[in-house]
Amino acid sequence: MMDDNELQGNEFFSWEEFSLFYDSWCEQTQSLLYMAACKPLSKWKWISEPPRPEVVDALKYKYIMLVCKEGSGFAKKKEPRAQKMPKTEEEKKVPGSCPARIILKMNEEKDRLVITESRLTHNHPLCPIEFAYYFKRGRLMDNSCLPVSFTNNISKQFVGGHDIRNMLKRCKTRENGVQDTLSALNNLFTNDPGAKVKLVFVENKVIIKTVFLLTSMMRSLCQRFPLTLFFDRVEGFSEEFDLYTVLCVDANSRGRECGYCLAQKGTPNMLRFTLASLLQSVPDIKFKVQCITLGVDIRELEVVEELLPQARVKLCRTQVLEVLFSKAQEMGAPEDERVWPILCETAEAESLAAYRQAVRRMDSLLPQDFMKFYHQRWHPCSKMWVKFWAFEPTQDIDASELIRQYKQKVLVGFNPSRTLAQCILDLVIIQTPAEEVKNLKENEVATRYHRICNPELASLIKEELSFARHGSYGIRETTEGFVLHDDVSEFYMDHCLTSCSCSIYTSSLLPCRHLFATRLHTGEPLFDISLLQKNKQALKTAS
Repeated sequence: MMDDNELQGNEFFSWEEFSLFYDSWCEQTQSLLYMAACKPLSKWKWISEPPRPEVVDALKYKYIMLVCKEGSGFAKKKEPRAQKMPKTEEEKKVPGSCPARIILKMNEEKDRLVITESRLTHNHPLCPIEFAYYFKRGRLMDNSCLPVSFTNNISKQFVGGHDIRNMLKRCKTRENGVQDTLSALNNLFTNDPGAKVKLVFVENKVIIKTVFLLTSMMRSLCQRFPLTLFFDRVEGFSEEFDLYTVLCVDANSRGRECGYCLAQKGTPNMLRFTLASLLQSVPDIKFKVQCITLGVDIRELEVVEELLPQARVKLCRTQVLEVLFSKAQEMGAPEDERVWPILCETAEAESLAAYRQAVRRMDSLLPQDFMKFYHQRWHPCSKMWVKFWAFEPTQDIDASELIRQYKQKVLVGFNPSRTLAQCILDLVIIQTPAEEVKNLKENEVATRYHRICNPELASLIKEELSFARHGSYGIRETTEGFVLHDDVSEFYMDHCLTSCSCSIYTSSLLPCRHLFATRLHTGEPLFDISLLQKNKQALKTAS
């Protein structure tokens, strides 16, 4: 027999703390209560000073009444109305026929929840079979945002726009920023129905742990440029979440995003999760990737062989040098200007003999503790970062510089304290055509056209390149090709991006700003002789 008042006076500093206590108590006593009444703090109109926002987030309620499920509508069997006995005055105080209940209130100091009343004796026998059927851990947490059973089922799965909208309809509060995050993803699907999103929730909690996302354009870039990939973590992106990014290299030698993964700090196995999610989204690249460059902090190198069997693993050389230099200083390396050049000489060695000679020079200058560390940690993986061994499928790509430029772009103007929802919105903005055309290096491209074109026509091409950079465009792909909107008119281009419906192209048969802007957005080369094939007078050799 339970003591009716044994729970009275118990204090809890969060709704989650009470929910965990409640689950354990239910399992111990085989007694099940349900929430019959509550007063959320977020909706309470305060006459006195309200509690602090962090307290509102933690406690969630000012008042909660939990009652026995018997006779509440949840029981499988009910007495026929004609056989029910009149309720006593005690029974009339709570719904149903059983007086068992727990009342929880926020204390006067507004910093905790206190059980102010507990009536634990039921007026009916408890049934273990019925308890096992109805009881689910985390059920009270369901009342504060989304059903835990729902988030557990959908976790680690790809979701579509309809799934996101369904979750938004179920959301009862903005707890843990889940509703705001779902709204950001709904905005993504509204603008890009072909986007791919995978969510991971903390088990038995309505907290988003990881988000993998890939837009339609990112998928297209990955399909067209799968040869070389880059994977690294962007440090300082957010106080709560780490950003992991997969980059490819387009025809203009620019690093392009083809997969984002936002994960709570400290989440393990991010290389496996991100690559697996990418391959599920773009399965045909599995045997096309020849090389993947990883940041020095990335582990699980064996995952690459499993998921990308044709790919060779490289480590970002500049990052390796920075780690070695920092470690050498930490272990007492002399304040000698020769230290950095010797490390660089080792990394840039173009033959086995040159590498061995550079290591001997390191040994003569650097502390023995450092050399022991070097031989144990970095020499065994030298084939991944020393130039002599490191496979370069694209010789003109500086992996370190590409990763550095990308991180710089991502972190410009970013606030590290922003929410997960704002992180998603910011990352999607980076993918817009307006951002892509800002990076157009028109002088480099124009010089190449000047070398092969008649001067007058080359000047017209340079002018169109300039307009492509400074214009504001919306670009989308269709079954016939591409459509570009410049806030006034729409222009239509073929799939090969060699012709356009605008008057500039039709009158001159020269590449226009619309073709250049779309090529830049899709990763196609800006210098392409096929753009001049219809104008027989454009090339110098033709004249």
